[in-house]
Amino acid sequence: MKIGQVADMVQGKVVGDPEVEVEGLSSPQSPRERTLVFCQSKKDVDLARRGNPAALVVGERVDFPNYILVEDVKLALALFLERFYPEVHPTGVSDRSHIGLNVNIGKNVYVGPFAFVGNNVKIGDNVKIYPFTYVGDNTVIGEGTVLFPGVTIYPNTVIGRNVRIHSGAVIGADGFGYYVGKKGIKKLNHIGNVVIEDGVEIGANTTVDRSLIESTRIGRETKVDNLVMIAHNCVIGERNIIVSQVGISGSVRTGKEVVLAGQVGVADHVTIGDRVTVAAKSGVSKDLQPGKVYGAALPAIEWARWKRIYALILKLPDLFKRLR
Repeated sequence: MKIGQVADMVQGKVVGDPEVEVEGLSSPQSPRERTLVFCQSKKDVDLARRGNPAALVVGERVDFPNYILVEDVKLALALFLERFYPEVHPTGVSDRSHIGLNVNIGKNVYVGPFAFVGNNVKIGDNVKIYPFTYVGDNTVIGEGTVLFPGVTIYPNTVIGRNVRIHSGAVIGADGFGYYVGKKGIKKLNHIGNVVIEDGVEIGANTTVDRSLIESTRIGRETKVDNLVMIAHNCVIGERNIIVSQVGISGSVRTGKEVVLAGQVGVADHVTIGDRVTVAAKSGVSKDLQPGKVYGAALPAIEWARWKRIYALILKLPDLFKRLR
């Protein structure tokens, strides 16, 4: 393919010869001849030069014979990958799968070997259910959704269109709710469900618990990384980004376009406003106002130095008493 054709596709402009041919894609770290390299920084450009690729895709003008200038390199990469490396899925219902009673299956559906689909399930067009996935009774799965191998969907879950749920995820398990008192510990039977709206992606080994009475809800186009815990009764807003190892306690509400970085912990019944960003390893114990960046994570420092700092921290109460 010629870089002029690539430029049209990624909404860019060729600087150099638009007739130059590219024969694939390579990374800045491992550049190869006759390939295209997407460079998001000056460092990437310097790395890419070593492999003498056919052309670069960059966000600003560079000293290189042939390149494509774009407004956003990452968006250009997404458009290129979508066009030339599309995800391919099989079709057909395996005779080694289990299909329950009164199941409504749309067109171009795949249900793989050893997948289990319960009773009264509705499966939209172009849905893909991979092997060893469990779909409980009364579940609704919107068109274009993909459930990768080994996903568990508890009964009564509602999944929208074009949702992607990766291996090991568990959607709709019991919420962690108990009566604790003089009579001991008694389980609260959670009778609610989980609702996942259109365009959501949920990473591997992530868990979303069902609500006590109503619905735990994941908002439209929200992206959830691997190894995230979302507890019962949460309402996660639209277009949130929730990074790996985040833990969200029960009844939390987040607004639109919230970002929770890695290992953030959110206490129960907290409300987080629109467009809030919380830095990695921070703990959220109270409501956060919209449009702000929050964080209280302590970066790693040399261990012996930290021990000296910690010793001084322990002495602070006495120092304050003396100052009074």
